[in-house]
Parts: sequence; structure tokens; C-alpha cells
Amino acid sequence: MGVGRIWKDEVFRYKDPVSGRTVTKLTNYLGHSHHLYFTDPCFFNEGRSFVFLSDRENSANVFRYDLETATITQLTDLQTTITPRGYYSLINHAYYFWLETKLYELKVDTYRLRVLYEAPDDFVPRHTLSVTADGKYVCTLLQWKKDVEPKGEKSISYSYSRFIELYEAFPLSCIVKIEVSTGKMDVLHEDRNHMGHVNTSPTRPDLLTFCHEGPGIRVKQRIWGMDVNTGKVWKLREQNGEAAVVHEYWFADGETIGYHGRMLPDQHPNFFGAVKWDGSEQMEYNFPFKSTHFASNDLDLMVGDGTSAFAHNAKPYIMLFKRDGDTYTGPRILSMHRSTFNDQYAHPHPRFTPDGKQIMYTSDLTSYSNIYLVDIGDFEDLPELK
Repeated sequence: MGVGRIWKDEVFRYKDPVSGRTVTKLTNYLGHSHHLYFTDPCFFNEGRSFVFLSDRENSANVFRYDLETATITQLTDLQTTITPRGYYSLINHAYYFWLETKLYELKVDTYRLRVLYEAPDDFVPRHTLSVTADGKYVCTLLQWKKDVEPKGEKSISYSYSRFIELYEAFPLSCIVKIEVSTGKMDVLHEDRNHMGHVNTSPTRPDLLTFCHEGPGIRVKQRIWGMDVNTGKVWKLREQNGEAAVVHEYWFADGETIGYHGRMLPDQHPNFFGAVKWDGSEQMEYNFPFKSTHFASNDLDLMVGDGTSAFAHNAKPYIMLFKRDGDTYTGPRILSMHRSTFNDQYAHPHPRFTPDGKQIMYTSDLTSYSNIYLVDIGDFEDLPELK
């Protein structure tokens, strides 16, 4: 069995050729390794360890990385090629993930794996989930099987290959909460829209956000708030046909949601914004920069991952942006990721480490995706993107 197996990937440190910052390549295996999605917690043990995913020996599994010893411990032996994307709950010391129709809880310290819930036959789970701040509920999404099953001739599947198709299907989607102690499921909200990004507040057990998925210029209202106790929903950053909004995420305070977008109809200018959970205190800033994703703990310092190395006018860098009053300075180049963005495992999805001193990201610049850490240092010392 692979559970508990120790792996020792070669750790490689180098100076970034653009910024001169020290970059540490943590994983090194002939298979993809990547950290969790940037909205999903992964760090524990006071920031000295994290959960990650890796394809090794022709299977996708969950692993633990201990930074002080550069030791990798295998936590599951799933014998599957389906990536077990999930969410780490610090309060429960457990990792939660869907595998086909079953929702699992994995205790990281003991390797105990149990089925917490199984989706009804008529529904399929969408692999977006998060855990309430008190650890009591897993919140996730189920969709009516007949609405989302592929129709017509068989076609090869790849990242976002059915994105528009699912948006136009207006599938019956149900946001549910599942009690961790009992596996009891309650439907919180249902609607005929393609939904995703079910994100719980990191500090408030009663709050989550979700989104209506689809092309940014076609989705009428992207970001929604929800009361986990009552199922009440409300709009966040009302668009009113004037803007396209994407990639919402919670700030560290658990009260504020960050997002970025573009004004319509000509999709210019770009902006970055934040809004309180109840729709109040909306703030937006002209933001003349483009990046596939942004992440931050607050409004002051943001990280973005630019573009694919092979995009038109490519900007394949991990970049920092700093707020200066009502505007942002930068971008400053932190490192060259040169990733292809070929699938979710190759999206850099940069994120701050818990101490705020480093950025973690994933890149396939060496053919297979691997996990990297780069020191932030002094913002002013970093080269500007020209």
C-alpha cells in the first residue's frame, strides 16, 4: 500500500533569471505535482507543512509536504487517474474531496479515510467544495445528471472544453451542506444556472460565496453571497450589464471578497475591487494590468500569474502589485514561471504563504508541473514589467 510511503524529491534552489530572487523547486517527479487551488487552504502545522496533489506511479493521490525536512508523505492510495481536488480544514485536521460520486474525509495525521456522503443517483457532484470555519459542514454543489451529461458524438475532454456548453445548458444546480459528524445533507439553494466556486468564509461559519459560471461577458450576475444557516442568497457586486466580473475570493479577514473584472461593452478599462460580505463598502480601482488570476490577503499587496508562456504578447511571470492610495503600482516581476496553463495542474495559481514572506505557485516549465516557492523581499527592489 502507498499510504505512509515517504518520497524524497530533489530540492533545487536557483536565482530567478529576471528578478534575481531565490526560487525553490520543491517537487521533482516524472508526473504532475501541484498545490491546491488558490481559494482552498492547504497549509497546516503553523505553515511548516502543506497538502498537495501528485500523479505518481500512474495514479493521482494526496500527499503531505514537510518544509523543514523536504519530506513527502503519501496520504492516499486511490488507484485512480482522477485528480482528488479538495479542501483542507485546519480545525478538523482533515482533507475533503470528491472521487466520482463519493465525498471523502481524510485525516492527515492518521491517514484515516472515510466516506462522508454519496451523491444521489440522479445527481453528479461538481468538484468544488469548502468547509465552514467551525469545521461542522462541507459545502458543495450537486447538478442534475441529465442536464450535464455530454450529448451528441463523443469528443475529447480538456480544460474548459465544455465551459460554454454547460453555461448554455442552464443545469439544475443545488448548493448543499453536509454535516461532518453525521453525513446528513441539506439543500441550501437551487437554481437553473451553471454554478461553481463554492467558497466558505475563513473566519465566519455562517457565510459562503458562490458564482454563476460562464463567459464573463455573458453571465448576468457572477458573485453571490449566502447565509449557510438559512440558505438566503444575495448579489455581490451587482453587474447591471455594465461589467464582467471574475475570480472572486475571500480576504484573510473572512469579511471581504476580492475580485477583478472589465467594464462593458468594450471590456475596458480593467478594475480590481472588493466588497463586504453584505454588499456594503464596495471599493473599485482602475487596474491597467492583465493577469489570469489574482490573490491577496487584503487590498494592499496582490500577486498575479500573468499569462501562458505561449499567449499572444505573453507575460509568463509571477507579478506583484502594490496599492498606493487609489491606484496600484507595478507590476513588479517576482519570478518567471513560463507555464503553459495547459490544464488546472499547470495554472500557476500563486498564493501567499501563511507568514506572507513567500509566494507558492505551480509551473510546468520543466515539462511536468512542479511546486515552487519564491521569496518576496522588498517590493521596490523588483524589476518593473515593461
